[in-house]
Amino acid sequence: MIFKKKLSFYSSNLDCYIKNLKEGDLGYLSFIFCVFSEDSDKHKLKAAQVLNEILNELSFDDLCRTDIRMRETTSMEWSINWRALNIKDFITKEMSENEKRAVLIFASFNPNGYIREQAIKALLAHKETLSFILLRCNDWVYQVRQSALLLLSKRLINASDGEIVNALPLMEKLRRSERCEYSSILSIVVSTFDSDKSLIEKGLNSNDVRARRFCISILGNMPKVDGKCLLTHIRHEQDPFLRQMVFQLLLKTNVNLEELSKQFLKDKYPPNRILALQFLYDYKTDIAIDVSENMLMDKNAQVRALARSIISKSERIIDVRQLYIDNLSADAVVSLLGLGEVGIRDDCNLIETYLVNDCISIIRAAMSALMRLDSATFISHITEMLLSEHVGVVKTATLLLKNNKGYDFERIFQLQGTSSNENTKVKCATLLFLSSKWQSLIYSLTLLDSDYEKLEILCHAQINRWISSYNRSYAVSSENEKQRIKELLIEKKTFLTPEIENQLFFLSK
Repeated sequence: MIFKKKLSFYSSNLDCYIKNLKEGDLGYLSFIFCVFSEDSDKHKLKAAQVLNEILNELSFDDLCRTDIRMRETTSMEWSINWRALNIKDFITKEMSENEKRAVLIFASFNPNGYIREQAIKALLAHKETLSFILLRCNDWVYQVRQSALLLLSKRLINASDGEIVNALPLMEKLRRSERCEYSSILSIVVSTFDSDKSLIEKGLNSNDVRARRFCISILGNMPKVDGKCLLTHIRHEQDPFLRQMVFQLLLKTNVNLEELSKQFLKDKYPPNRILALQFLYDYKTDIAIDVSENMLMDKNAQVRALARSIISKSERIIDVRQLYIDNLSADAVVSLLGLGEVGIRDDCNLIETYLVNDCISIIRAAMSALMRLDSATFISHITEMLLSEHVGVVKTATLLLKNNKGYDFERIFQLQGTSSNENTKVKCATLLFLSSKWQSLIYSLTLLDSDYEKLEILCHAQINRWISSYNRSYAVSSENEKQRIKELLIEKKTFLTPEIENQLFFLSK
């Protein structure tokens, strides 16, 4: 009798679980599922109806998260002996086919491996279940993974094209998993795609970028790369990384890529422009040299570098430095950046005039160029630009100073005190925290109690980081530093937790 009473617990609370679930708490799915471990067919049917509704509402990514969440609900294992249950008893004759399918899908999320294994075997007889069988191919229990792998090829045989295409994002996810036997999964999937070429085309037309990425990788694993298919797809592929993947695969075919390469030179993604220019140089050298002249004015530094390298290896003589000087009026940003890459110190007099400009991008380009050509002379000027009212200028100044590391910490400390702009104060703080071991702690404590929320959060994070990295440096604090830290610990006591205060006191003794 006691056992029977315990089993009815979840059924008696089902309405409450459903109410909480409909209010948005997916954690109650695991409690709803526990109803199937009890004896009430009425409540099982009601639970199945709810699970079916949820299944139709949630995306597959949501269901993957639910899978993880349900297996982390270890209390289900403590209160119920799932191993002693048979999944056939979860199903009632009143349930519709969709409701039965929903119960089995959520059973495949169960914390107990025996239930999951039974569930995927039962799912084999239902439509639109390929994704859930695939999910178990990455199960944390070896026996469940093996069962899912054996069932995979059987499900693929009966799966519709739509079901396979819908499962492609998960196949892509498994490609990066170390737990599943991906090589075996890939072999099964490649065999299916090889026997039905239309699947690739349907997958490439998917709105899900993961599905398209998987199909492109599959084409690379086919016995023969279908260059025609890739060439057709690349012309309308929206994702730049996938365009890059396709282009790299096309390099392995006999397809003429000259026209495509010329189009790729205008690609918004810089690595794709590099890929196209390098291809032209390798196979169409004369064209590449002509194109490289134009690419000297590319917005991307790596593209410009490749263009200069190609020209330097040719017989064509171009004064690249003079080219950038001549184009200052036409395209100041690229010309300034180019001068920073190939110019000489004397060019700084010309570049410096662009620090006063209405265009923020021009100012930032001039700052970068000056620091590349003569950082020793201009580092103090760049430091003062931390007080600029323009966020972009402050950001560039911070990055340039970080990369140089020869800046005046005390001057930056003064600037952060002078500024009333929170962004400037935060940027100055990040630079101050790069000072020596003990001085960075002094700055962190000093800047506490600033009345600026972001700065406060940054200071506390830096103090925690300082404590965790204490042993990375064996620098010993001076007597003045010790005294200053003690004073600050007293002064800032109300802004530190007792634990942090004690740790800092102990470490700074």
